[in-house]
Amino acid sequence: MNSEAADTRSEIEKEKMSDTKESFKKGVLLIAMLLLLVTTFQLYFSIEQIIDTWFEYQYVPIFKAVYCFLVLLVSLYIIKLYILKR
Repeated sequence: MNSEAADTRSEIEKEKMSDTKESFKKGVLLIAMLLLLVTTFQLYFSIEQIIDTWFEYQYVPIFKAVYCFLVLLVSLYIIKLYILKR
């Protein structure tokens, strides 16, 4: 009986450790995703400023439209990959 109780306790401890590791991994993933989101927005607006600075004012709308279209295509591709993965 003692060996069965010890086995049961060790299994419970392993499950708790596994749950803790999973929670830690999810937390790290969440933090990484938030950092990625903030960085993506900063990059987006920085490129907008670069377009305003480097190109003549009459061409700025054209380059912004192309840039937004590329961002849209990349976003749709990422969403497509996410949906197909599920």
